Amino acid sequence: MKLLLVLAALPAALPAQTLEGTWQGTLMPPNQNDGIRLAFKIDKNGNAYQGTFYNLANGRQLNLGTIALQANAVKIAIPGNGMNYEGKIETDGSSITGTLTQGMTQGTNPLPLPLKRATSETAWELPPPPAPPKGLPEGTKAEFEVVSIKPTGQQGGLGLNVTATELRAGSISLAGLITFTFELHPTQVSGLPGWAETEGYAIVAKLPPGGEPNDVQIRTMLKNLMQSRFGLSFHTEKRELSVYTVSIGKNGPAGIKMVKNTTNGQRVGAQGLGRTLFSGVTMADFAAQLQLRVLDRPVIDRTGLTDRYDFTLNWRPDEFQFPRASAAQRAAAVATGADALPDLFTAVQEQLGLKLDATKAPADVLVIDKVSKPSEN
Repeated sequence: MKLLLVLAALPAALPAQTLEGTWQGTLMPPNQNDGIRLAFKIDKNGNAYQGTFYNLANGRQLNLGTIALQANAVKIAIPGNGMNYEGKIETDGSSITGTLTQGMTQGTNPLPLPLKRATSETAWELPPPPAPPKGLPEGTKAEFEVVSIKPTGQQGGLGLNVTATELRAGSISLAGLITFTFELHPTQVSGLPGWAETEGYAIVAKLPPGGEPNDVQIRTMLKNLMQSRFGLSFHTEKRELSVYTVSIGKNGPAGIKMVKNTTNGQRVGAQGLGRTLFSGVTMADFAAQLQLRVLDRPVIDRTGLTDRYDFTLNWRPDEFQFPRASAAQRAAAVATGADALPDLFTAVQEQLGLKLDATKAPADVLVIDKVSKPSEN
């Protein structure tokens, strides 16, 4: 009788917790009246969890990174936007109490995000995967319909914005237009006159109707624009240059820490010097971004990887990186990450499972044969 009483007093064993399913909740950012509806759709691939993150406010979706469940503690990485979610599954198995963070380090700027397991009655309608750009209709010339080019009287730089109907640049130099269009580092362009490096131009170019040009078509249209309006002619040569190479790290393909992207197109967002979010990028895209914005020499992709990936890269810049930023901006970035962040070479190895090396190698050089200031509109 006493034994039965003792057994009756013992608590029932808690059921094993599971993350499979769709979890949804509303994030309330500070100083905003409207919440942001977010959802995590999680399933299992063998013994590992995988899933998709949805932001219903803007229709974006991203593949989830590492998903860990220990007892009732949950950790979910969202590398495509630099976020992390941490929480605990409640005893009912249908709710999670947790926080969403986004910042330089884990635990920075946490915002409460309680989640509920969705049922057939409560589930929100999730956006479908975005369709890839349709490209221009067959037979359409890769040329802008109408182009306005006006000198701004300001220092020329980078910066292009493409909408559904037009391409715009606030004040871009011809050198900046060339390096973007041909995906080159400035040291890979030879023979430009001084004005092409310094003078800025405001460009408004109307896209052809009936399609959504892809990246290759946009670059072809820019090449045609420079030839017709700047009189650009050139040839290419192979020259040995000081370069950086990106390759797979010491642990091989198994050591790659980036998440494959199957949900959306390319997106690159910087949150200050030394913190960049990459979504839907190939390794060739990654190398191009490093040479365009960060490093002082060309960057060559030697990974052999062809998939698109999501990842966040956090590092401590040095005084030679981000040459287009002001000295004050670079000094502030160096000071901010002095203790907490690794240098770029270490960050690429530790955070991505890749390797960044300085070396010399043959590289394409665009040699300018002829160019002139743009013709009038």
